[in-house]
Amino acid sequence: MTSMTVNGQAIRYQLDPATPLLWALRDASNLTGTKHGCGTGRCGACTVIVDGRTVTSCTVAIGTLEGAEVTTIEGLSANRGHPVQQAWAAEQVSQCGFCEPGFIMAIAALLRASPRPTPEQVAALPNLCACGAQPRIARAIARAAAAMGAVAGAEPVGNVSPPLSAGSSTKVEKPTP
Repeated sequence: MTSMTVNGQAIRYQLDPATPLLWALRDASNLTGTKHGCGTGRCGACTVIVDGRTVTSCTVAIGTLEGAEVTTIEGLSANRGHPVQQAWAAEQVSQCGFCEPGFIMAIAALLRASPRPTPEQVAALPNLCACGAQPRIARAIARAAAAMGAVAGAEPVGNVSPPLSAGSSTKVEKPTP
C-alpha cells in the first residue's frame, strides 16, 4: 500500500508498488486529465508535478512515491483559472488536446522556476505536440508569463520547480510577426 497526497487529498493506493503513477491516477483515482502517450516518458503527455518537480507519470512507480505530494492538471487550479490555462485558451492552442495537460503542467513548472524564460528554456520543454501548435504554444507561454508577472505577489499552485529531466524537445519557436 502506497500513501501520498494527490491534489491536496490523502490517498492510499492498494496497488502493486510497481504500478506506474499514470495508471494509479487514471484507473484508481479517476483523474483522467493525465494522458497516456508513448509509455516511455518521451512525449510528456503524462506530465504531473511530484514534490514540486515535473515528472512523466508513466515512468514513475507508485512504490517510490510514499509520502509524495502529487499535482495533476485537475489540481493545478480551480475552474481552469491558472494563468497558463487561461493563456492556453486565449491563444486557442488546443487542437486534438492530447498533449494539453502535460504541456500545461510543464509550462506552469517552467514559469514558477523562471518567470521570464529564455527561448532556450522554452525549447527545452520535454513535451511534444504533433498538431503543429508550437507558435500558439509559444504565444501562450509569453502571455502566461506576463499574467504571472502581473500577479507577482500570488503564490502559484503546486510550488513547482523545473523538470527533473529534459527528455525530448518540442522545439517551440517564437512566431514571426
